Amino acid sequence: MWPPPSPSCWLHPAVEVRSSPVDGDGLFARAPISTGATVSRLGGLLVSTAELSRILSAADGYVDAINVDEDAHLVLPAGTANGKGNHGCDPNLWWGPPYTLVARREIAAGEELTNDYATSTGVREFEMSCRCEAAGCRGVVTGEDWRRLDLRERYGDHWTPALLRLIRADQR
Repeated sequence: MWPPPSPSCWLHPAVEVRSSPVDGDGLFARAPISTGATVSRLGGLLVSTAELSRILSAADGYVDAINVDEDAHLVLPAGTANGKGNHGCDPNLWWGPPYTLVARREIAAGEELTNDYATSTGVREFEMSCRCEAAGCRGVVTGEDWRRLDLRERYGDHWTPALLRLIRADQR
């Protein structure tokens, strides 16, 4: 399990929110970002699955949350720029230290910053259409994508703890 998160989020100073061809708004690099650089530290409130269900049913709008452990979800503060990050099937960000997305490769100025949502949700019911247009786009992202061997090989240990635990148990 990861340690408790900060109540707030942090975003690399070279990142800005702009209109995205992937979906709505997205995060974009204003300047080059080096491989391994910290790009986004997520913060907010850790809640149980039951509490997340209550939050989602009472919400008037979108609730941004990631699955960090078996019964723990990080709910980001409403309106945070970090929550504008879109999914990509060939992302340039992946999970590093707790609650932190780091550059998976060199990122050019003007490039949209994406992460693979499959690396942060193991909720079976999760399913979303993908419009990332990456070569090899899966078309649909699901909460069962952690089972895919190609993704396990691509991302290694760059998953949230809940998914790493599932992957390791499945490999036994």
